[in-house]
Amino acid sequence: MDQEFETGEIVEIIGIIAGVELQENDQCHSCGAKMICRPGASGKRMLYLKNTLNARVGDRILIEQSDKNQLKLAFMQYGLPMFGFIAAVIIANLFISETVLGIPAEIWQFVIGLSVLGIIGVFIRLWCARKAAADFSVFSMKKICQ
Repeated sequence: MDQEFETGEIVEIIGIIAGVELQENDQCHSCGAKMICRPGASGKRMLYLKNTLNARVGDRILIEQSDKNQLKLAFMQYGLPMFGFIAAVIIANLFISETVLGIPAEIWQFVIGLSVLGIIGVFIRLWCARKAAADFSVFSMKKICQ
């Protein structure tokens, strides 16, 4: 993104959601949110935002990136699973120190870590669905450009 803003053109309005077409630029390759607005089947980079400015099809808008929401999303997607997996393996190591049913303790610890990782994954999926329904977005409309 150019600094913290990027421009896009509104190509469709669906209720309160605006479909914004973005032009690819040099910053796209290093942008942390490139998975959100990557090119779709049409080959165009599309981003769907809540139409807070009552913009119309054809309007060019300035898009702002929310660092706060992006950091929260990154922690939930990467930090929490990693912390949960490591904590589960360490706690399992305290309780399982010998071979059980002919399987080494390290394998049991790893399996417990993976199980906790799966449970955390379900929790994160539910959290993301709830946040998406509550208009949790990494991007927002800043203003309509002339």
